[in-house]
Amino acid sequence: MLAEINLLPQKQQRNYTNLLVLLSIAIVLLAGAVTVLMMVNQKNEQITQLEQEYQQVQQQTAVLQQQASQDDSSKAVAELEKAIEWSTEYPIDFVPLLNELTKNLPENGYFYSLEYANNASLNLLVQFESSREAAYYLKRLKDSELINEVKLVTVEAVPLEDQEDTVPRYLATYELSIDRNAVKAFQEGRVSND
Repeated sequence: MLAEINLLPQKQQRNYTNLLVLLSIAIVLLAGAVTVLMMVNQKNEQITQLEQEYQQVQQQTAVLQQQASQDDSSKAVAELEKAIEWSTEYPIDFVPLLNELTKNLPENGYFYSLEYANNASLNLLVQFESSREAAYYLKRLKDSELINEVKLVTVEAVPLEDQEDTVPRYLATYELSIDRNAVKAFQEGRVSND
């Protein structure tokens, strides 16, 4: 029998564990790099999208600012129109009108109350000694150039207090519509004459 004797050195078995560890580390690093690249691409896309939205918002802001400036100019025009309207409706100087009302009062007539209802009307409560004086005063007011329309609303007899046998006084209520233009013209005429 022959014995086999091998004098050649034995082949060492390769150690694949180191190779597998290196390969798995390389795969993990490659997967991590791919993941990081995908996340960077995703963030870049988000940044691009946000920049586009920012530009759109800037464009919309510019449009809104333009509209606001146009609205401001239209508001300024509207405010100017309101100021003009207010100046035309501004209450007139009351002194010439009051002088006209007192000039037409009879000798024993007195204002009981005077109410400026709005910029063109007046409510008067006047005390007279007779109802006839109330009618005369109505006629004088109708003849006045400063008054458009006069209406005698009521005439009431009011007895005097503490005196039973005396003639009562009369309270007459008038509604007057003032001619603003005539009052202004009268006032301007007085100013130019002075």
